[in-house]
Formats: sequence, C-alpha cells, structure tokens
Amino acid sequence: MDLDGLFGECLPYQRSASDAELGVMSRSVQLLNNTTALFLKNYMETTNGLRLPEVVHSTTPILWLVDKDGLIRFAMEEVVSNDTGALNYILPRNGPALRDNEVRLGHPALLDPVKPGDTKAARIGGEIIYDPSPNSNIPWVLTNASGRFGKRPHITRAHLENVKEVFAQFGIPLRAFFVHTPARRGES
Repeated sequence: MDLDGLFGECLPYQRSASDAELGVMSRSVQLLNNTTALFLKNYMETTNGLRLPEVVHSTTPILWLVDKDGLIRFAMEEVVSNDTGALNYILPRNGPALRDNEVRLGHPALLDPVKPGDTKAARIGGEIIYDPSPNSNIPWVLTNASGRFGKRPHITRAHLENVKEVFAQFGIPLRAFFVHTPARRGES
C-alpha cells in the first residue's frame, strides 16, 4: 500500500511543540479500529434529538491524524497543568487563553512520547467538527485544519478524501472541508 500517495508523506510537525506535547500522549487518544469506531460513532450520534450534546459537540472539536503506519488516531484537545500533568479541561473551539501554569496538548500529543531532542511525525491531521448544514444530512465535518500536520503545501484534497473514506469504511460518514495551504516563497 502506498501510504505516501494515500495520506501524504510522513513529516515532522510544522511550527513548534511544547515539551508536554512531545513528552506525553493525550489521555483521550485512541486508534480508529472496529471497536473504537463503534464507540466513536455512538458518541457522534448523541446529537440526535438531545440538545445538550449538540451544544458540547458544536464547541468541542475532535483532533485526528494519520500516523507513519497509516493508522488514524483521534482525541480531544486537552489542557493540562504544567505543574502536575493533571487534566484541567478540554479546549473548546476558540477557547479561552491558557493560564500560565497550563499547556494544551494538540496534534503532536496524539503520537507516542519521544525523548528530548527527538521529534514527532505524521502524514496528515486535522479536526472533526460538528457543523450541521441544511444542505446535508451529515452533520460532522472532517478538515485538515491542523497547523502542525494538516495545513502543509504537499497535502491535497485527495489525501483528506482518503481519510474520509477510511472513516466511512468504519461506518462513520463525514463531509470533507479542505484547507488549501500554498507553499511559502522559497518552498517547493
């Protein structure tokens, strides 16, 4: 299987990552498989008729990425204490500014911890957001909106569509929203 062709080349994250994002893995991270897909689908379907989860889902994205082996990992974006490592809360979309003793665990924290000086790499990443549309019966949207692994010039709409197809194979229908990122001057 050509994983580079399906999901993009496996490259280190862009921008920076905190020591916490490199040294720990989010508590909520799971691999998408036959078992977790069923539970994820049930979680996503809790919006059917009940307004409480609809509000929670519309403010709380699910992070996802495709790792070097072509496996999909997903989690919530956790905010933890720098002092204790304790989970403080899940970061909502457009969430509050972090306090001095807090750190967010973004996409790099979906991968296994690395030793100091090492880096983390993934093929593509983004968010799954709850965004119902009157034009679609599919309320959940798969994006490549990850500043570390998704919004990169080599990532294509086809890569995102291939991820969408993997979710569909597990019975999880998603709409796709591709964020095009042009190469910066001097990049190929």
